[in-house]
Order: sequence, then C-alpha cells, then structure tokens
Amino acid sequence: MNPKYSFTFIIGYRHIPDRLKNLRRTIDWVNAFSGSQVIVVEQDEHSKIENLNLRCQHIFVKSEMPYNRSWAFNIGLKYAKSDIIIFGDSDLIMNPNDFINGLKAMNEYEMVSPYHSVVDLTPEESNMDLQSIVNINRPGRGETDNQKINISGGIAIFRRDAILKIGGWSEDFIGWGGEDDFQTIKVKNFLKWSELKARCYHL
Repeated sequence: MNPKYSFTFIIGYRHIPDRLKNLRRTIDWVNAFSGSQVIVVEQDEHSKIENLNLRCQHIFVKSEMPYNRSWAFNIGLKYAKSDIIIFGDSDLIMNPNDFINGLKAMNEYEMVSPYHSVVDLTPEESNMDLQSIVNINRPGRGETDNQKINISGGIAIFRRDAILKIGGWSEDFIGWGGEDDFQTIKVKNFLKWSELKARCYHL
C-alpha cells in the first residue's frame, strides 16, 4: 500500500460529449478529499479524453466491444494504491460529510454503500454549487417509491481484501445494470456490509 492515498476512486467511462461535464465535476468532487487517488478507465476504439487534463490517472483500454463496466472496474483495481477501493459512476456526487461517514464505516465493515437514496438533478440543478445541491430537500429514489437502491450500484466502497475475496466484478455483463445486481448478491452472501442513511445526487 502507498500511504499517500487513503482511498482510490475508480470510474469506468466511455465517452459521449454530454457526459464530459459531469465526469469533470465528479473528478473535482473526489479530488477535494485529502489522500484521494482517482482512476478513470476509458474503453473505446481510441481515446477521446487522454489530452483533456482531467486531474486523474487515465487508463485507456482499446475495445471494439460494447461497454463493460465490470471490466473497467477490474482494470482500475490493478492500479489502485490504497486499501480502500471505491467504484463509482461518472455522474454521482454526495454531501462530503456523508461520504466521509461512509469511509469511517470501513473501520467496521468490508463493504459500505454510503447512501440509501438518489436525487436525480435537472440540468439547471446540476450546474449549482455543491452546497445548493445538498440543500435540495425533495425525496430521492428509494425514499418515496418501491424502487430499492442497489447497494453495489452508483458509489460502492470496498476493502481491498474484500473485493478480492469475492473475485472482483463479474465481466459477464455488458452495458450497465446486471453487474450491480450480481455484485450485490455476492456482497450480501459473503461480506460484512452496511447501507448508510444518506443521499447521493445524480448529475
């Protein structure tokens, strides 16, 4: 372990112009935490973001196949230099205090989902400063309906030994979706885990 980093935040990415602004904001949000290592794993036929000065470690993997989020996560894991590994989407941010509570919970658990609901932001809200965003008080997904938030989706915090114990992420899934469900089954069956009462915000 490199003691410089208290956690590694891994983002899988395939470029679409509309996603770039959110990616930048998410990277900046993570970089605001002391001791963070940010890794963006880009899958594509050729890199579209390598010269954009994104303030992260950029790893490009050439692929002509449909996007495979799990593959990106597993590649990023090989470059992680901390014992706390976070797998995150390119368009999710949290109240910093709630995120830090998730990190603190790793003293007790092998895996933590640092939130239990997701507030979907409008384009206008996505441009607001972070304090204004966290002051939005309408209920998020997981609070007012029957849609349960997947504990392995969005932002998921693992101890390095725990993610290795369950074999990383299954690369049998392409696109977005099924890999979260499968990972959740593994977490609930084989790891000591917790879901915290907090929100995240979907740009």
